[in-house]
Amino acid sequence: MQEILQKKTGRIEVIDVIRGFTLLGIALVHFPEQYYAGMMPQRLAESMNHGIADKIVSVFVGIFISGKFFMIFSFLFGLSFFLQLDKSDGSVKFVARFMWRLIVLFMIGMVHQLHYRGDILTIYAILGFGLLIAFRLPDRALLILALLLVFNVPSIIARAIDVIQPAAGPSFFNPDQNALDAYYNTVKSGTYLSILKANYHEMKGKFDFQVESGRIYITMGLFLLGLYAGKKNIFRDITFFRKLIRYALWTILGSVLLFVGILGGVELAGIKVPQSVQWLVGGAIQDVFNACLAAIYVALILTLFQKDKWKDRLMVFYSVGRMGLTTYLMQALAGVLIFFSIGFDLLGEVGAAISALIGAGIFILQILFSNYWLQHFQYGPVEWLWRSLTYFKLQPFRKSKVIESRVMA
Repeated sequence: MQEILQKKTGRIEVIDVIRGFTLLGIALVHFPEQYYAGMMPQRLAESMNHGIADKIVSVFVGIFISGKFFMIFSFLFGLSFFLQLDKSDGSVKFVARFMWRLIVLFMIGMVHQLHYRGDILTIYAILGFGLLIAFRLPDRALLILALLLVFNVPSIIARAIDVIQPAAGPSFFNPDQNALDAYYNTVKSGTYLSILKANYHEMKGKFDFQVESGRIYITMGLFLLGLYAGKKNIFRDITFFRKLIRYALWTILGSVLLFVGILGGVELAGIKVPQSVQWLVGGAIQDVFNACLAAIYVALILTLFQKDKWKDRLMVFYSVGRMGLTTYLMQALAGVLIFFSIGFDLLGEVGAAISALIGAGIFILQILFSNYWLQHFQYGPVEWLWRSLTYFKLQPFRKSKVIESRVMA
């Protein structure tokens, strides 16, 4: 069997390919929502979905992309932690350096947060400390904990409690309309400094959403699942991923049938179901659906990567995935400049379909840029900065003539 963990300049190719594919999905979520990242005022939501093409794009993104690709990105973060751990001895020195690495990531994330309130780097940096504890857990305990979090069991319990004793006051899912209008007016017509200030204050709202939706638990669970996959060397077992596709498809079918059955039964019975109960049942089914579809995407890439023709096609994602942090931040920079008042101010002026096309175009440009960049440099620019700050030393940046000639050969 062809080895799945093929390497290119010391890196695992398929992991960078999956990361690059994931960044395409992230772009196709964020651009149609015009980098708004949060509950929208009704007027903005309507302006972005006023045509049939916009509605088709929104439905497609909602079913097949939204909520899936952040899961893959999070899984890869946990797997990357294991790869770093595997190269070290797990000593105090490694733990201290990884902690500092997370602190640097948090600082990079804070700069990102000030420009885009949907930043995930600060969340990753905080949750990453959990990996330093979890990697010492027995494999069985690690897997059980990971699955409980991935399937959002803490949120299911919290939602069940909310059914019995509903919380009062505004929340992410019951927002203050005045606050929604204020944020929209800021990014639509505010100054650069007012946008920075608004996004700083949105930090709390971001974490409230993470907790209320359960994404913070799911993300931690995926970190742990990536760590477990690395420890058990699952990426070498192609038969496992073929079985995973089949099991995930059956689970998705069961989730859809269960949802349709419950919805149909309630409609026929004429029962008025409280919103809290809808969120409890519907949210749990959606979490399972998202996790299974994300698993299918990863498994498909891994299995297709074994075929020479498909490997050549999928390698288009390699460079952009290798520069994953730079790619992610460049997408946000482009989105803010295109849609916010400090740039072209297209927020609400174009629909989801055109926005998706813009996102796809930006991603194609990123592929071209990353291919060119990595021909001349060893790391993406932000990756180089992150690495240099981690080691308190400027890292080699440009490729030497010797390295370039070996790559060309």
